[in-house]
Amino acid sequence: MLPVKGTNGYIRKRKMFQTILLLIIVAVSVGLFLCGYFATGTTKNLLTVIAVLGVLPGAKSVVNLVLFLPYQSLDAEAYGKLSEAAGDKGILYSDLVFTSPSHVMHLDALYASGTEVAGLLLKPKEKAEKEIADYITETMKKRGVSVHVHIFKSIDELKERVAALSEREEPVPDDLAEFLRVILV
Repeated sequence: MLPVKGTNGYIRKRKMFQTILLLIIVAVSVGLFLCGYFATGTTKNLLTVIAVLGVLPGAKSVVNLVLFLPYQSLDAEAYGKLSEAAGDKGILYSDLVFTSPSHVMHLDALYASGTEVAGLLLKPKEKAEKEIADYITETMKKRGVSVHVHIFKSIDELKERVAALSEREEPVPDDLAEFLRVILV
């Protein structure tokens, strides 16, 4: 079963799923090739063509696996702390990998309450926090919603911010909630 995007452990489960899928595709393609070769004594047969075509989904699987390899899932204890601080207010996501037209971006966690967005990036690359904040801010500005984005490097800083935001009674604007769903697709 496919892991659900935005849930804790998504990246770990996705890497495992893609690895298993890749191994199955390779095994089936090699098996078909060998069956065709041993049955006909030549590589010029229909099973060889089918085996070669089987490489196409395998290549897609490799691309997905390579995309997720540099990233790690947020540990369950840290996610539990954030979830406890958030309560049932706002929107809390974990293990986000999403793309802009020019970058692949990663957030360990993201919390939205009202027009405030707080993200967690435990192992930031150079300028990553600014790129992510700018991407979310600019995308929402195009939709006519002004948001304030903070990207934190520490679980404790984010937990404090989430606790403060969860005390507010502000609903998340529909455009922001829809944007968060879109980046998860």
